[in-house]
Amino acid sequence: MQLISNYRPTQIECPYFLSEDKSETMQRYRIFINTYNSKVGALNKQVKAYNKRVHTFVAEHNLKAQAATANANFKSQKNNNTFNKELSVDDYNALVETTNSKMLLLTKKRYKAVKQAQEATFEVILWLYSQQLIKLRKQLQLLSDGVAVAFPKAQTNSYEIANFTKDGIARVLYCRNTIRNHIYRLREAGVFVEYQSRGGKKPVNYFINEAIFVFRDNTKASIENQQVSELETQKFTLHSVDTRTFTKEIIKKVGNVDNHSQEAEVISFADEKISKNKNTYKITKEDKPLKTSNQNAGKLGGGENFPKNELSEFLRSQVQYKSVLLQSLTAHHYDNYSFSASNMNRRLSTESTDGAMSKQEFRELLLQQFLKLAAPIWKGKDVYYGSWHKAYEQIDDEYLRNPNGSIPRKQTQLYMFGYLVYRITRAKRFFKSKKQYQIHFPCIYFDATRKRPSEGGFAYTVEWLKQYQKYKDMRTTRKQQRATKAGARRRILTTEEKVRDKVKQYIKGEFTLPQVYHYIEQNKGIPNYFVSEVPRILNTLTHKEFDLYEKK
Repeated sequence: MQLISNYRPTQIECPYFLSEDKSETMQRYRIFINTYNSKVGALNKQVKAYNKRVHTFVAEHNLKAQAATANANFKSQKNNNTFNKELSVDDYNALVETTNSKMLLLTKKRYKAVKQAQEATFEVILWLYSQQLIKLRKQLQLLSDGVAVAFPKAQTNSYEIANFTKDGIARVLYCRNTIRNHIYRLREAGVFVEYQSRGGKKPVNYFINEAIFVFRDNTKASIENQQVSELETQKFTLHSVDTRTFTKEIIKKVGNVDNHSQEAEVISFADEKISKNKNTYKITKEDKPLKTSNQNAGKLGGGENFPKNELSEFLRSQVQYKSVLLQSLTAHHYDNYSFSASNMNRRLSTESTDGAMSKQEFRELLLQQFLKLAAPIWKGKDVYYGSWHKAYEQIDDEYLRNPNGSIPRKQTQLYMFGYLVYRITRAKRFFKSKKQYQIHFPCIYFDATRKRPSEGGFAYTVEWLKQYQKYKDMRTTRKQQRATKAGARRRILTTEEKVRDKVKQYIKGEFTLPQVYHYIEQNKGIPNYFVSEVPRILNTLTHKEFDLYEKK
């Protein structure tokens, strides 16, 4: 079986897309997107300068109408069966430069960054494409040996993706228009190429960029005109001892090693949309439809309802081997990680009170989440594996432990983790706004002994936490003071309303004027400023002069 990557074959005989191919494809996708996003700012400056030249040329030669017509016609033209408007931004802008020549009428497109929401949609599209390849392979296997067909494009429909269900449960909580916009953004970034559309309600066809997509072709024939070497799936070197505290019984239950079948493997990437860097621990030999014991893994939002064991199993699947996590951090796969976008808050809260994970497993999950949250601080910087490894050891020794070094219960861990999230989030904001400060490597930054502000360590952020807690305490005090004042104010308003009611009764003839004055004298809670206003109120209502205390 031949691994095909970094090129697109013209023909295939028996395509396979295994779980390890999916993992490699997602890793390549993240590298591709991180590289693209890092260049967006600089490229947009070039686009802005070029468009400024075009606008100047159009204004000088009074060609505004011609420029509008030229841009509309240019977008509707086809290039290799693809409309110009459906090209990636890179290809579109390059074609604009070629077409413009000396007549600067066409403007370039701006580059738009790809966000995490688009990654979730790409993951679902990848699963649907794998099912498409499975169906094609089964059809080819019914034919004679050596029969080859043209490499197929991915065929997707935003309506089908929006209504995609498994076992009657919706797997994508995006509307049709949102999914279509995600596909457009990925197309503009160059993830999807040779894009073809045939109307708003019909499927679109495209290839996944050959720098991203990895699959296999079980063929004995050699493929011509391809200068590639035989590649194998990436194997990470273990630089440290795995410190996971899982027992053999837990490992057998989760299904992470060799003693389980393809059906028991919890790796469904169509369901687990929110998985940022899903790791598969077993190399499969065939690509049967992937299953998951967690039927709600891809369902986001407040309506999510996990049965106890299924939620725990889903969270266990988020815990990676230490070496794999550190390798991903070294490769900058979490430079854009967002804790809120991963929708972990409610899941962790439910697990801490009702889940089946042990407190050791839960702690490791929280520590890995913390490292992913911290990763964007070193975006664009070269951090070695050893530095992340030492930082992980320091964090493991210092945080989410009782004073005697033992592991607290899960509710306490989540409470402590909340403060860690505040501290690292505050640190990220600080380094983002203070460009003049040079951040240390993770192994130095997370050194618990660096407590002074001049030492630039994470330990100093506890002072920020104390200020935050003090502010929260003061906020509580201020809230109580406001509540006390509001109660007194409401009591005064109530007494004023009662006096006004007595005045109204006097106007109706139900009360005499002496009775109104007697009520005012007997109720000491009426403020003096309002007592002096009573004659004015009576004068306004009766158009007569009144003295508060008439002489008899």
